[in-house]
Amino acid sequence: MSNPQIHQLLKFIVETEDCEISCNECYDLLDSYAEMLFSGEDPDQLMPNVKQHLKHCFCCEHELEALMVMLKEIAASSGS
Repeated sequence: MSNPQIHQLLKFIVETEDCEISCNECYDLLDSYAEMLFSGEDPDQLMPNVKQHLKHCFCCEHELEALMVMLKEIAASSGS
């Protein structure tokens, strides 16, 4: 492993919470999280476990990005 990889791994270990959720659990909540984020609400207050998971899971983070793109396209096509 290179130094940057070791540093990133140590950072993940230090930032680990007592209660973590799985990708499946995150995926089940991600649409609500994205809708709240899109509407200007603060989903991190209501779903801190999702926020924590997204900080460390690139797959779920990319899924959120895709959901945000879709929400923006839907809003643009409906004239909102």
